[in-house]
Amino acid sequence: MTDIVEVNDSINSDGDGDFFPALDVSLLPKSVRDRVKALKKVQFETIKVEEDYYKEVHDLDLKYQKKYDDINAKRMKIIGGKHEPTGDEIDWPSDEETEEDVKKDEDLSEKLKGMKLYKDYQEDSKGIPKFWYHALKTANVDVLADTIAPQDEPVLANLVDITVELKSPENTGFTLSFHFKENDWFTNSVLTKEYELRSRHDPECPLEYDGPEIFRSKGCKIDWKEGKDVTNKQVKVKTARSPKKGTGKGNKLVVQEKEMTLDSFFNFFSPPEVTGDSSEVLDEDTKTALAIDFDIGYSFKEKIIPRAVLYFTGEMFEDEEDEEDYEDVDSDESDV
Repeated sequence: MTDIVEVNDSINSDGDGDFFPALDVSLLPKSVRDRVKALKKVQFETIKVEEDYYKEVHDLDLKYQKKYDDINAKRMKIIGGKHEPTGDEIDWPSDEETEEDVKKDEDLSEKLKGMKLYKDYQEDSKGIPKFWYHALKTANVDVLADTIAPQDEPVLANLVDITVELKSPENTGFTLSFHFKENDWFTNSVLTKEYELRSRHDPECPLEYDGPEIFRSKGCKIDWKEGKDVTNKQVKVKTARSPKKGTGKGNKLVVQEKEMTLDSFFNFFSPPEVTGDSSEVLDEDTKTALAIDFDIGYSFKEKIIPRAVLYFTGEMFEDEEDEEDYEDVDSDESDV
């Protein structure tokens, strides 16, 4: 008896199935296409519910941001030396000290006095010098996309605080403010970076809504003092200038000064300009720059500002390293 085998058209001669990512809905019967339209309308009801959900989340964010601001104000007083914590304020279990620890610290502090990195930290130091500078240096590679360049470091040593302000009543964005003490590089006391959020669905593609998203950012003008702009550099370039006709002379080398843009953290305040119109076509370089910019903005808001002390001490990454070690052990055991 001969078996009848049904051959699937999607299987090629090599026995591999062709991959079809989705049905071509346009080829379906009209009755089925109409039902698909109805499903999309039902899906849009979900989108409207999600918008209401995120609106309530934003109301909660506004409520609790006031509490965060009060806590961060306490932090700022300690960092700036306006409040000296004592008693219960310094009672933190993971940093308890024994007499032996104190003796070791005294010996270590004597050795560190001559080291450049620690020269700002003495018993009579006010507050915590260069707190934000060291926090950002720690966050530079993993969180700030390695944007801090060597010429930025003496400028960032003057950073005294970073704050965030949420837009209200609608969740239309947030503003980061970088507060600087008087310095030799620019006259601004505050540099701002504003991020605009699209809190509602995009009318051009309503079913793609996945919560509020950044679609545009705006920096501020930095009033650099003469010759102090770390984002630009004057370089001397030699160019050959053709001689005037009839002189019989050869080309003449002329030295001209040209401005060259440098990689710098402070380019963060000059993001690519976009209209925010969904019909605007962006080139790949601009898309990449915006993606990095948006990621850094969220990192400041969600990671660096609320957990600044853990970036200052480097503890923010210790847990990640421990997890990686643990994963390595697991993989080794599974291999065995």
